[in-house]
Amino acid sequence: MASIKKGDTVLVIAGKDKGVQGTVLDVNKEAERVTVEGVSRVKRHTKETTSERGVKVGGILTIESSIHISNVQIVGDDGKATRIGSRKDEDGKNIRISRRTGKDI
Repeated sequence: MASIKKGDTVLVIAGKDKGVQGTVLDVNKEAERVTVEGVSRVKRHTKETTSERGVKVGGILTIESSIHISNVQIVGDDGKATRIGSRKDEDGKNIRISRRTGKDI
């Protein structure tokens, strides 16, 4: 089964960040969720601590939250969102292809 992988460029097709493109930072296949750079940013309050060098770490951090994998679509070579298909190469390995253009991803 062809799927979205870490490092892919995706387009958000649903939710509050609809229309935003970003790079996939993390994929959780069990929960069917992906973390996309610059999408679904939330505030996290962490206790402020001081490291050995005297640098303060913590406070209010803005981080990316995960979104459901069905709310993103991979962006092909032409810059448009496309569905993913697969084919076998001469060695028997699965290769992801764009359903829009038929080219390898």
